[in-house]
Amino acid sequence: MDIQEIENLLQEYAARETSLLVQDSSIPLYYQLYRLLKRFIELAALREGDRFPSEELISAAFGVSRPTANRAVQVLVDQKWLGRERGRGAFVQDQTFVGLALLSENLSLAQQFPPDAELVTTSVSHDVVRNHPHTAEILRLPPDAELLYMRRLRQVDGQPAMVCDSYLPAHRFPDFRKSTMVRGSLYATLEEVYGYVIERSERRLVAQELVEQQVAELLAVPPFSPILYFTGLTFVVGENDPIEYMRAYVRECVAFTNTVYRNPENPPSRRTA
Repeated sequence: MDIQEIENLLQEYAARETSLLVQDSSIPLYYQLYRLLKRFIELAALREGDRFPSEELISAAFGVSRPTANRAVQVLVDQKWLGRERGRGAFVQDQTFVGLALLSENLSLAQQFPPDAELVTTSVSHDVVRNHPHTAEILRLPPDAELLYMRRLRQVDGQPAMVCDSYLPAHRFPDFRKSTMVRGSLYATLEEVYGYVIERSERRLVAQELVEQQVAELLAVPPFSPILYFTGLTFVVGENDPIEYMRAYVRECVAFTNTVYRNPENPPSRRTA
C-alpha cells in the first residue's frame, strides 16, 4: 500500500476515533494514542514494509502535540510494531504472535507453548512469605501460614511473554529450591520430585490493564498495558484442598487458540417454521 493511501486512511480513522483520547485520565495521553495507532495498523491491514505516516501528520490528525505523537510512535517501535530507518521514516514490521493452546489436556501453562518455540523460564523470586491472609484463605490455610512464593518469567524466542506467580503451602515443601524445578515446570516438579499427581486446575481468565510495576518491567511493556490475567487453583489426586494458587500475566503478543467439537451424541435440534 502506498504512503498516500495510508495517510488518507489514517486521517479518516482519526476523524472517527479522536474522541476516544481523554486528557484527564490515569492513562497517559501518548499511551492512549499508541493504542489507537496500533489498532489502526490492524484495521488497515498494513503489511510488513508499509511506510507509516509521519509524526507531523499524526499530530495534526489526532489534535495532539508533536512530543505526544513522538512518544506514541516510539512505543510502537519499542513493541516491534514499527521499525525506524534513518532518513526514511518508520515502517511496519511483521507481528508474529506466540500461539498457545487454550484448555488443552496439558494443565501446566509451560506446556501450552508450541514444541518448536524456544522457551526460556527465569526465576525472578523464590521466597517463603507470611501475612498473606487472603491467599492463605484461598489455599484453606490459617491466615498466618507460611507460603512458598515463586515468580517466573517465560520468554519465547527471546521475547518476554508471560509472568507466572505460584503460592504453595510452605510446610509441605521445606526443601524446595530454585534448582529443584524440573524442565522449568512446577507441575512436572510436583509429580516427579514430590509424587503429587495433578488431577485438575481451575482457571479464570480476564482482560485487564497492567498496574504492577515489576511485571510491566519484566514483560517490557508500559504500565496500564492491556494483558490477559489468569488466576487458578491446582488440585492433586486424593486431596480436597488446593495445593497451589497461581496467577499469570500474559502480554498482548500471545494468542490463545482452541478447537471445540460438537458432541455427536447431542446434535442440535431442527427448527421448523
